[in-house]
Amino acid sequence: PSKKLFPKGGFTLLEVLISVIILLFLFVVMENVLGMLGKGDKLLKSKVEGKESHLVSLLYYDLFNAKKIKVVSTSNPSIDILLLRTTNSLYKIPFPYVKWIVKNGVLYRIESPKGWNNPLPFTIDKVASKISTFKLYWKGSHCLIFANKLFFETSIFAPISRVESINLESLLPK
Repeated sequence: PSKKLFPKGGFTLLEVLISVIILLFLFVVMENVLGMLGKGDKLLKSKVEGKESHLVSLLYYDLFNAKKIKVVSTSNPSIDILLLRTTNSLYKIPFPYVKWIVKNGVLYRIESPKGWNNPLPFTIDKVASKISTFKLYWKGSHCLIFANKLFFETSIFAPISRVESINLESLLPK
């Protein structure tokens, strides 16, 4: 008598049903995983957009409420330092001196009641990180501000002065 190498002719109905059920279970699990990834992506995007809108609104209110503006050029041609005397305060300081400065790729907002070169007291807020460009351009009363890929335009009603070079260390907190 001849012996068959594979004595069974095919899959039984029970084996096919079990395989289909396992496959359906995997599809349901994968759909849930992809849904959770989509929700996480939306959450991260909203947080990033929230940080960008916070930067824009804070800088806008600083500029819009400014009484005096000074833009300082640094040795890096893509980074400016912004010095303001404004009515916009995060700490309820009347007419604070505000300094926007980039150091080691981080954009800081420094607020002080006593002036830009006065060492104390001041508060430092880290506004954004991974900043490679912080540049201000203006013509007349219009100002265009670039911060990395983010930019916006605003009207400025305060006198603007530009300083071509300055000792950067004198503007940084110790």
